[in-house]
Amino acid sequence: MPHRSRELVEVYALEIISRSQAIQEKCKRLLSQDFTSQTPKSLAKTLISICLYLEAAVKSIFKSINWENVSDKENEASLLKLQGVDFRICELGAHVRYVDGATTQKLPWSIIKPIEKYIQSLIPEKTIMLRVQWKHNYSVITTDICELYNDYLYEYKDIVEEYSLEKVFKDFNKPFHIISFPSLERKNILLHCLFSHEIGHLISNKYFNNDRRDKFVNKIWKRINDIVLSTFSMVPGQKSLFAPVHIQTKITQELTRAKNAWERGLEELLSDIIGVLLFGPAMLFSTLEMAIQDDMDRPPDLTNNFYPPWRLRLREMLKVIQNSSQEFFPLQKNIFTVKTADSVNKRFEAIKNIVQDESDREKIQNDPILKVAYKEVGENIVEAQKYYQEQLKDLIIKPSILYKRMSHFIDRIDNGIPPNADENSIDDREPATIVEIINAAWFHKISWEDDIFNKNGCFDENICKKRDIMNRLTLKAIEYANLEKEYRDYYSK
Repeated sequence: MPHRSRELVEVYALEIISRSQAIQEKCKRLLSQDFTSQTPKSLAKTLISICLYLEAAVKSIFKSINWENVSDKENEASLLKLQGVDFRICELGAHVRYVDGATTQKLPWSIIKPIEKYIQSLIPEKTIMLRVQWKHNYSVITTDICELYNDYLYEYKDIVEEYSLEKVFKDFNKPFHIISFPSLERKNILLHCLFSHEIGHLISNKYFNNDRRDKFVNKIWKRINDIVLSTFSMVPGQKSLFAPVHIQTKITQELTRAKNAWERGLEELLSDIIGVLLFGPAMLFSTLEMAIQDDMDRPPDLTNNFYPPWRLRLREMLKVIQNSSQEFFPLQKNIFTVKTADSVNKRFEAIKNIVQDESDREKIQNDPILKVAYKEVGENIVEAQKYYQEQLKDLIIKPSILYKRMSHFIDRIDNGIPPNADENSIDDREPATIVEIINAAWFHKISWEDDIFNKNGCFDENICKKRDIMNRLTLKAIEYANLEKEYRDYYSK
């Protein structure tokens, strides 16, 4: 039986439709669960609509085949169309996990709305969904999922009569991005200011247009060419008949490596810088906590997706803190308690000492291609940072504002009270911002971290409980402050 016979194609069409219906059933079951936000529900409903649309495409493709008089070429074309639909449905099946990871029971539900609102205030033209993932990493899908889904269906718009694209995407008509964070850190509120780094990716991706990429390649081409030629000239026996081909291949490979190193390095560093501009010291401290889990000086390569070294990332973030128009550090003891000021200043000095070591730079300088790429990264960062400081000028955190109420919020955590408001009396009360709350929690935590192990090196078994209480108080504070803000906004209308 030929593999493109009616019987086999018919069975294949059945399997495609069955996969589509399996996705719909999964989405319907998920819609019966609780969600903190409407965003994952919109995604689930859209996935159902897309599957119905693709089902109709399968039926239309099969119906269009004239089995009585079909050529092999026409039959092959029809099978390829069915395979295209099947590929899209299988891809959509993997996207159901995004909805599953956004159910209330899997998220730190009390802060999802406040974080979504904060993100919307920064990039109102986009829709953001938060979800957990098993991988221990914070990440963002920078591809516009709404546009991706439109591209999935556009090819079939002329053969599907039952549904219009407008109907499919009626609840899904803005650029849509998903921010993921590790399930293990669900309640570790202090790392969640790393959301601002992921937001930074969505803000900074406008920097990378084709003109800028072409300009980079044109600028470094001669240097890469010279590096490769000098490498070949030093190797005996390279003057063979095929040497020009090998040289050109190597130049192309190294240009690609340089471009990847430049673009990925700049993406991460700009996102870090934007994160610091928005969250201040908390972003610096949380990045350090992620950095110590890895090799500080690992050079960018294909195996680590060309991530810049952590030490370099901390160094660039520290520059933002130190180059601020106002001084973040050292903390003043007339504003903070002596213990808080000493502990936080000590942590800041530790980061300064870490970045003074230039072993990361040495590794980059020892690789001629990375050296070329990162020379451009350094120049571009200066230019881009000025641009984003202007773009975000009304949102950049300043120490005079951040530290004004910080001591009061830290005292509340010390006393087991959520740091959700500056509250001198019932008539003199102002809700805290998410930036203030997370920074206060960081300063509070740093002030007792010296007590994790005692002088004999024994672990304090109560310290995990203390950390858990701090996280719970911080989560509650963000929720309460948001509720109070919504209440005030509603009754001020």
